[in-house]
Amino acid sequence: MVSNKIKTALTQNQFDALVSYTYNTGGSDTLFSLINKKANPEAIREWFTSRYITAGGKVLNGLIRRRKAEADLFFSK
Repeated sequence: MVSNKIKTALTQNQFDALVSYTYNTGGSDTLFSLINKKANPEAIREWFTSRYITAGGKVLNGLIRRRKAEADLFFSK
């Protein structure tokens, strides 16, 4: 899915972060669009860390940590 949705060059870390995110959340056309449009890094990080952090209507610390780890990997060199 990541290979089909992303139309811009990615580093290996960015690809890996998106695969993890997609595997765990089912993916996000909005996130893919932000990346394809080369949006501001803060907007991409905000999307990573503020979405898909709830289960049963409750914010879960484990999901917050997972999304942060994916964002950190995406922006690592």
